[in-house]
Amino acid sequence: MDSLSLRTATVVAAVALLAGCSGLRMPSMPSLPGWMSSAKPAVVAAPPAAPAAASILQPTDRTETWRGVYRQQADSGRFTECRAGVEMPVAAAGDSALLESAYASSRSAPGAPVFVEVQGRWVQRARADMPPSANATELALLVERFVSVSSRTSCAGW
Repeated sequence: MDSLSLRTATVVAAVALLAGCSGLRMPSMPSLPGWMSSAKPAVVAAPPAAPAAASILQPTDRTETWRGVYRQQADSGRFTECRAGVEMPVAAAGDSALLESAYASSRSAPGAPVFVEVQGRWVQRARADMPPSANATELALLVERFVSVSSRTSCAGW
């Protein structure tokens, strides 16, 4: 096998690895000539892992249990999901009124965070801080069932 074919095979393998094509198999290669047999194969670094938020917080129709920190500021609730660590608004629908009530009775001070568990799903909605003509959207938590509230104020130890 000549040097150009070896480089081509290495580039194809690297592209397949970076593209995440784990099922791609390279064709079998003929044995190398004696002077090339001691050559070390090229090592290709794995691509960086995708952020957790990208795989966890996506609009969905599937209800799941979510644990995180909730806080009420002005007239809007904010939820920070523990695994992703991303803060998102809470939609004013479903069991959000029950969540707000539990928050008001268990917080240490106005705006203070509390640890909550809810069942719900992530939905795409129009941004409340923008005019409808802007067509701007945001991801929000739709609380379908309030589960519990805790005196804890963070996700630490969860």
